[in-house]
Amino acid sequence: MKANLLVYGAIAVVIAVPGFFIAKDLLSTPSVGDCARPTGELEMDETDCASPEATYRLVKEETKRSSCPEGDYFVQTTQRARKTGGKTRHCYVLNVKEGDCLKRANAFHERVTCGTGGSQRVSKVTGGVDRSLCGDHEIRTYSEPATTICLEKS
Repeated sequence: MKANLLVYGAIAVVIAVPGFFIAKDLLSTPSVGDCARPTGELEMDETDCASPEATYRLVKEETKRSSCPEGDYFVQTTQRARKTGGKTRHCYVLNVKEGDCLKRANAFHERVTCGTGGSQRVSKVTGGVDRSLCGDHEIRTYSEPATTICLEKS
């Protein structure tokens, strides 16, 4: 009887532990329209758009051989399951408003307190693509949704 319980207990652990990690990964993966935060090297986790960590928003996923729309998207590429094959490109835009401050951290931007060494302040966010709006400042433009973001040293 005790041996059966040990066997059943071991089987439950072998099934439950990987299942937990798979479910956790599926639940934290952003969908189009969701906001995201960088979690590691080129990886994103879904987060509440109101969170200070929500530096990006997923606006498009491309599963064909095409790339993201024209613009300065942060692109995350993932391999799809063997049956369907190929790759999925996740196209992210900065999730910012005027007055936010960002700092480049590896491949990502992260929201920081203005005045932090090396930070940039978002000086303008407009609907539309117009690279002339930002003068000599750093520019991010996106065609979908049409947006121009100007970044200046803070």
